[in-house]
Amino acid sequence: MEEFNVATFLFINQYAGKNILLDNLLITAAKVMPYVFILVLVYLWFNAKLDTKKSCFNAGLSVLLGMLSSYTIAIFYYHPRPFVEHLGTLLIKHAPNTSFPSDHATFIFCIAVMLLFNKTIRGTASLLCVLAFIGGFSRVFCGVHFPLDILGAILVAIFSSLVVFLFDNKSNCLFNLLLKKMPDRLR
Repeated sequence: MEEFNVATFLFINQYAGKNILLDNLLITAAKVMPYVFILVLVYLWFNAKLDTKKSCFNAGLSVLLGMLSSYTIAIFYYHPRPFVEHLGTLLIKHAPNTSFPSDHATFIFCIAVMLLFNKTIRGTASLLCVLAFIGGFSRVFCGVHFPLDILGAILVAIFSSLVVFLFDNKSNCLFNLLLKKMPDRLR
């Protein structure tokens, strides 16, 4: 499995540093994708019906559970980043901490996957899934993650989103309390 991981990384990363336009595009995607997803959630919250607001709330819960899961995995399993093993071309400076699973990819995939459960915004959620794959690919291209780091993040996101979806009725009280405490202009 590790040979596949390294070989796939090297195949994707071999193009890094060869085209300044492509490099800048994927560096930008690797860095700003989480902010794009936050902006989409904010937009949906302020411009949608109650069921979409609930989906945004659930996406936040999925992110919390996903990041907690990712953190827990990182405590028990260390996997070096490609540049720590002197592999490939690094386009983004990054701490040499564990790479599995990718926190960036976990964050964006949790939002994208959770929003897929709402039929009224499934088109937007599908677009976010495409953007999440681009974001994950860009992290590999830029040399800070292996492909299995992204796959691990996708699995964590699916797990987190399913747990939040299955316990949706349990989170209704918290969601309703949040709405009651918010000023009218923020609802």
